Amino acid sequence: MRSILAAFGLMMGMAAVSGSATAEPMQSTKPSMGEQTFVDCTPVSNVDSCWEAGVAAEKRGDAKAALAAYQASCDAGFQVGGCYEAGKIYFLNVDLRDYAAAQERMEIVCGSDDVGIGPYACKYLGIIYRKGLTGEPRIDRAFRELSRACFLHNPEPFIDGNGCEVLADSIPDADEMGVDEHVWQPEYIAYLAFAMGCSDDMPGLCDRALAIYSRAKAQSASWLGRCAEDVEVVGFAGQCGELSRAASVVDYDQRQAFRRRLVNMYHRATEFAG
Repeated sequence: MRSILAAFGLMMGMAAVSGSATAEPMQSTKPSMGEQTFVDCTPVSNVDSCWEAGVAAEKRGDAKAALAAYQASCDAGFQVGGCYEAGKIYFLNVDLRDYAAAQERMEIVCGSDDVGIGPYACKYLGIIYRKGLTGEPRIDRAFRELSRACFLHNPEPFIDGNGCEVLADSIPDADEMGVDEHVWQPEYIAYLAFAMGCSDDMPGLCDRALAIYSRAKAQSASWLGRCAEDVEVVGFAGQCGELSRAASVVDYDQRQAFRRRLVNMYHRATEFAG
């Protein structure tokens, strides 16, 4: 998980560069399958032989061969790991970057029932839509995909904690979402997202959740009453300000039970988003 966060940090640094070269998808540099052909991908445990070839190629520093192998794995359809790894290369590798191809692969994974990597793929999709990397920015679509990364991808719920951070840092305002500003509370939604990310062993997000709550308390923010009502409705045995502390529980069952309550609170907080 830490490697995903590190890769994301590298990507964000590249994405911050100004100019159309960042905002516009680059011409595809997808490797020709004639350069390295994978005719017979075969199942191996819960992956496949082409995925294994991609891992081996990455270990020896051959990104182009890794991409060809992962793409073959994706096309074989035994599992979605190849699609995800190909999508990451298309997104992060400067020489092989193709945002449209990354979007296509991440759509497959985000839409799958793979609880391990599905939320991570949804995060990448959210970034693509938010930044308009394949066209005009789609704020509503970005919010939907980032919500899946943090809260809504699967009922377990397994999440991408870094996706929660990206979500919290990019909550649309009421106008962007086309909802009434009296019912749309971006700071409250961000608070829930940071608390959820905190549960993914990310203490920095626990601190950010506490900071939001402390600021709201000092300002007597209107959303505090709503939060108090929601914690009671979902059966959280504590007060609104204790969400981030409860998020850091070590016990697996308690953590998952806490996450389910947060998901229910998130549904209530975003019910006006359509």
